[in-house]
Amino acid sequence: MTDTNDNPTATNPEPFNVHEFLAKHRMIGIVWCIEDVQEVRPDLTDDQAWEVLQAVERRHDAEIGINWLTLEIFADDLFPEPRNGKEA
Repeated sequence: MTDTNDNPTATNPEPFNVHEFLAKHRMIGIVWCIEDVQEVRPDLTDDQAWEVLQAVERRHDAEIGINWLTLEIFADDLFPEPRNGKEA
């Protein structure tokens, strides 16, 4: 059961289905998850990967979109990899 704005109500035992919601409103959405961030930066914790996703959502360039490279760039910006004493 949902309210008039398609929000799940407290009495609704069914999980919210984002794909059905988007289809009903003729919308699309591309979903990225923390595991995607950890594909490009396996050293990040779940919380750090979530911070990366939140930053990407807030600051991404709509002309470019979100892709593997943007995830990596944002991750590197927020959490620079340790250099281990090696120079580039």
